Amino acid sequence: MNFEGKIEIAAPGKRAWDFLLDVDEFSSCMPGLEKITKIDDRTFDGVISASVGPISGKFTFRATILESKPPEEMQVRAEGKDSVTGSNLSAGIAIRLREPVASHTELSYHANVEIKGRLAILGDMIVRATALLLVEEFARRVRSKLEGASV
Repeated sequence: MNFEGKIEIAAPGKRAWDFLLDVDEFSSCMPGLEKITKIDDRTFDGVISASVGPISGKFTFRATILESKPPEEMQVRAEGKDSVTGSNLSAGIAIRLREPVASHTELSYHANVEIKGRLAILGDMIVRATALLLVEEFARRVRSKLEGASV
């Protein structure tokens, strides 16, 4: 399953990049995130609660920054397992920042997500709709933090 989109942020690109690398700032914008632990500068473990259709659960995950070209590009790999259904999730995420005009950043993302197990049975449409709602809430929170900080 592929997801892609753009988040427009009225803040400088450098501020957006620094925000993405600050685990406390970034994680405060993730809907359902219960816990995040920094393992090293590139690796993070966490627990996130999520509901997909009629199934609710907690995913334990590990996210690793595979490649980074500050302040413009980042490649991330995330692997997780749902404690309720035992479903596995694997995602490759590419993030790009571009500052088309001063103090205005375009964050584009592309995620290739693979789900195996009972959650996969729910189907693409339900999983996709849930993911899009989470991305919209994440974008709202990021804008609120970064745009408020840049004034």
